[in-house]
Amino acid sequence: MIILEEPYISDLLLEYLAKNGVPVLENAYAVSNSRGNALNFISTKEAVKRYHDGERLYTVSEHALDWIYTNLPESGIIRKISILKDKALFRKTVSGLYPNLFFEEVTLDQLRSGDHAKLPYPVILKPSVGFFSVGVYALFNETDLRNAVSDIEENSKTWAADFPETVIGSTFLLEQYIRGTEYAIDAYYDTEGKPVILNILTHRFASESDVRDRIYYTSAEIMLEYLQPFTLFLERINTKLHITDFPMHIEVRVTEDDIIPIEFNPLRFAGSCSTDIAYFAYGVNTVDCYLHQIKPDFAKILAKKSGKIYSMILIDKGGKEIESGRFDYGRLCNEFEHVLDIRKIEAPEMGLFAFLFTETSVGNEQELDRALVSDFSAYLV
Repeated sequence: MIILEEPYISDLLLEYLAKNGVPVLENAYAVSNSRGNALNFISTKEAVKRYHDGERLYTVSEHALDWIYTNLPESGIIRKISILKDKALFRKTVSGLYPNLFFEEVTLDQLRSGDHAKLPYPVILKPSVGFFSVGVYALFNETDLRNAVSDIEENSKTWAADFPETVIGSTFLLEQYIRGTEYAIDAYYDTEGKPVILNILTHRFASESDVRDRIYYTSAEIMLEYLQPFTLFLERINTKLHITDFPMHIEVRVTEDDIIPIEFNPLRFAGSCSTDIAYFAYGVNTVDCYLHQIKPDFAKILAKKSGKIYSMILIDKGGKEIESGRFDYGRLCNEFEHVLDIRKIEAPEMGLFAFLFTETSVGNEQELDRALVSDFSAYLV
């Protein structure tokens, strides 16, 4: 079964749920955003019963965690969510595997008044419980830290209004800045605790201080290079987590000599249905794979995918409050070789005009380079 929640549900997922009669928790957001699809709605009472009877549960958004905490308070799923959602607890849990990795949990007051001269800069500052790169800062010196604290103070009320406390917490994590290439992985642990990878994306940044979610891309070459090492990495991590039958969106950094976990996001794949990039790239429906414990045959799938790069581009508003209706979506699409899908976003709290899914031929990466640094407000009409 599945919980649909704000801020977004893709048409691709809605059509899959309706076609296959997947049980969907009936809530106000799901009902008002079904877009004419005949979903198999079930009540809270039935959803609780189905979970206790062993049915798998998937969510599209961490907004759904409130329902889980309220309705499944004594269940094993709470432990799994908590150990992954709380980034400080996660760091403590896997610290034995990474004994030299610096991290420290702090409050906003401690950030304001503490002596931070001895921090091992550069460091990353982020909410201990966070989502969608909200409140994430790369700090290279004390001035950066002071500026980050000012920004947090200015924006914290907005974050509190847009996201429940289960999505954005009240404490922060300072952790070592890890230099290396960042990857995002959609995967699940099966009923025996074995990892099954469904997609691997490279997360591109414009600079060392860039922390935005702007471009993620995948290719046959990326999948072939990292499928085995990331599987072994997930096996290693699970010697500390002890998690079974559970979907996750994982972010890691690959250094010269190790794979370092950044975060494990519970009960979902890439946020706001952007996990659909796996379907556009490889024909893999990640939600279906988890619900039915399907393991994609990537040896067969990837044989036909060489020479292409599949990207998910977040067309952001650059922190500005701009009506999405002013955006020239047609002009944007004309600047890419092959647009697979464009999803216009109307939820102001997401700070996006759209999700854009593209196919790019190897050798034409300049269109991705351009998008990485673009000020998308230039596309306003």
